[in-house]
Amino acid sequence: MGTQTRMLFGDEADAHAYWATREWKTFAVDLVAGSGPKRKVIHTMYVRARDEDGARMCARKNDVARTPKLAYVPRLAGPRELGCTAS
Repeated sequence: MGTQTRMLFGDEADAHAYWATREWKTFAVDLVAGSGPKRKVIHTMYVRARDEDGARMCARKNDVARTPKLAYVPRLAGPRELGCTAS
């Protein structure tokens, strides 16, 4: 069996292309409360890390609210999300 892939669109595709050659990346880590259809993003943290696991650990260590039972969901931060504009 092969690995499963998914299509990337817009800002997410740009993020993967930009961060592909860099060791340190900027991740947007969504702090998600609840489960199933009641999942809700309560906050997004921006952290620098080498990989998703490092981003998850960094967000968990620096989460001052410490809401119990949060899921930390990292993704690469895209250029538009970071405020970049085309020149």
